[in-house]
Amino acid sequence: MKRIIETYGKNGVLEIVGNPQETILYLKDRPIQYSWYAEVGSTWRYHIAQGLNKQVIEVNITIENILKEGIKNEGEFLAITEYFTSFLKYGKYEFGYYEMFEGINWVEIPKEEQYSSFDYYGGCFDITPTQNSIDNKRVEEYKEQILRGFRPVIILLHVENSWMFYILDGHHKFCAYGKANIKPHTIIITKKGNDYKTIEETIQLAKAMKCTKDEYINQMTSEKKNFKSYKGKKLDLEKTFKLLE
Repeated sequence: MKRIIETYGKNGVLEIVGNPQETILYLKDRPIQYSWYAEVGSTWRYHIAQGLNKQVIEVNITIENILKEGIKNEGEFLAITEYFTSFLKYGKYEFGYYEMFEGINWVEIPKEEQYSSFDYYGGCFDITPTQNSIDNKRVEEYKEQILRGFRPVIILLHVENSWMFYILDGHHKFCAYGKANIKPHTIIITKKGNDYKTIEETIQLAKAMKCTKDEYINQMTSEKKNFKSYKGKKLDLEKTFKLLE
């Protein structure tokens, strides 16, 4: 199942911009996540994140029930796309329903509600939570549900051609799929188009998010000079994951 929606986002609280090199996630016009690649011998990612104690998106009971039990038909898929579109700022978005692969880990984010900068080995594929509070009891409940054959749905947001994905809904489900060692089912929301920041914009944004590591600023300044190589990078979701009908 796939669908493209263009929204004017008058009441949208979420905005994502970026490209294969960097991604910035905004909540109510405030940046809460900033990730970027750096080729330092091997691929690394630098990250600035704010830890949030509750999920970014509040889901109503009707949509929550569909996400818990799994998508059974196209009507439920369309209902989910309509609901989450209302949270997005202006842009064109592609919604796709996918089965991912096992063994996906997420990037650990700060435990407190404040910005923290850190680096880690990037490889190719990363999922970043937007919530830092996890209830282990809920995780176990979802795990049992998954083992009984249900496929609850995770909602991910990313920018076209980017390997950086953010969880909007389904943190507990994501953990449960990992414990059950079963391929997660997810709706991936892809913001169409790429936005390239200048070196000056990057530095200003990083400092606004209280990044105090000169190493990051220096490395990104260096990487920006190679931005043309990132422009050539593409990501075909259907070659990476299984599109579900």
